[in-house]
Amino acid sequence: MVATRNFVPGALRQNLHRRRPRHIRPRRRRGKLHRRVLAYRDVEIFHSPAATSEWAQSLLLVYIRRVVGEVTYEVCEICANGVITQVHVATPLQDSGLGTRAVAHLRACYPDVTWRSCLTQRMTRDLAHRMRLPNDRSGLSCPHLPRAASESHGTPGRAWR
Repeated sequence: MVATRNFVPGALRQNLHRRRPRHIRPRRRRGKLHRRVLAYRDVEIFHSPAATSEWAQSLLLVYIRRVVGEVTYEVCEICANGVITQVHVATPLQDSGLGTRAVAHLRACYPDVTWRSCLTQRMTRDLAHRMRLPNDRSGLSCPHLPRAASESHGTPGRAWR
């Protein structure tokens, strides 16, 4: 068959529109699935002391030498209670499951600790609800920690981009 200017056979027309075979996956993953895979494969979690108080600690979520999230918490080994005071994940990775992964990491590191939250923002409240963290504001203060450390919950530590 020969194609002329006015007539193009159907077999030729199909090949003109198709650029690659249908069974080949696209070269790059994009969107929500890509962010979720990236969060579970490439983001590393590091423990460090928090800047808010000397008793607070934080988990830094690091992706290629860049901090993309932080979870601030306090643990009292005497009471076996822990309070998650702040969860912050960078905007591009917000729906990737990084917050869930960080809270699960805390539970694995401290298996005998009962965790509570004092998270006030909507996104972090949803995380606390999903992870079944009770939001008990009345019993936040631990008698073993100084008063200033127990009352500074929920104050943002840094601005993230």
